[in-house]
Amino acid sequence: MTTKEKFEQLKEQELSAKSNKEIANIQLEFERLATLDPDGFEDAFIESAKQTLSAVKHLKIKEQIKEMQEIVSMSFIAKTYFSKTKSWMSQRINELNVNGKPARFTNEEINTLNEAFKDISKKVGSFRISY
Repeated sequence: MTTKEKFEQLKEQELSAKSNKEIANIQLEFERLATLDPDGFEDAFIESAKQTLSAVKHLKIKEQIKEMQEIVSMSFIAKTYFSKTKSWMSQRINELNVNGKPARFTNEEINTLNEAFKDISKKVGSFRISY
């Protein structure tokens, strides 16, 4: 088993640990692994941190959009601002697998999405019904 595989295994065990004693034992295993293969441990740790950061960013985007989905049609935004389908938008919001990897918004698409919400906000804010 590679250091990365062992690291991932220990990480999963730590997440599902039920007691402080179990966590302490897992921490000792992490320390042993780091001592046996410092470079491999460092690489595994950095990769794990990157995955965690990516998951946090995704959750942050999904949670921010959640409220807007109840107010504004994501289908409208996909069609009007991206010239794409509702499915395309949903794939990115939910990071569904497309061609074997999770679909994500690019930085440019996030900017477009922000501009879309800003534009919609202006339109709604200036809307008035005449008598």
